[in-house]
Amino acid sequence: LDCRMLSKRYNKVERKPLTEPDGDEDSDMPQTKAWLEFAWRKLNALLWVLIAVAIAHIIELPNVIVSGYVSSRPGRKLDRFAFNIGIAGFLGWISIAVYLIVWLKYIQRIKVEWDEYSPRAIPIATICAVVSLIAFCISFWPVWHVLSIPIVFFLFLGALNTAHFVPV
Repeated sequence: LDCRMLSKRYNKVERKPLTEPDGDEDSDMPQTKAWLEFAWRKLNALLWVLIAVAIAHIIELPNVIVSGYVSSRPGRKLDRFAFNIGIAGFLGWISIAVYLIVWLKYIQRIKVEWDEYSPRAIPIATICAVVSLIAFCISFWPVWHVLSIPIVFFLFLGALNTAHFVPV
């Protein structure tokens, strides 16, 4: 292979993303708007993830999961049975998401929509997610009482928005 041939091939690669080489200023507006919407979605997802991480740090979530209580209040114990149900529901939801996104889309390369190929996957994933959210609220209730509901809500949205940063 000649080095000049490689150089010619690399020169054909577009160096300025999201613009057409011969486009005028007006034609760049839809692409700029699309890029800004993309950046806004990523920043929005990053905000949810950062909020979830901050809440997990403030409430000492890893310590509560491992030891079953907050270090400042050892009398308030995590409900392990409900927590295990929540973990099972969350893992079921994640498994269905991996099945739909990775297995069907990238390994089997199906051409039809998920609803047509596997019509029960989305309802089952929804049931798993709702069961896990309710079970997590029940398991954290003895530790944080009423604050368990917003804590689980923010943690769930943070976990959900981490999918924006998975390179697929």
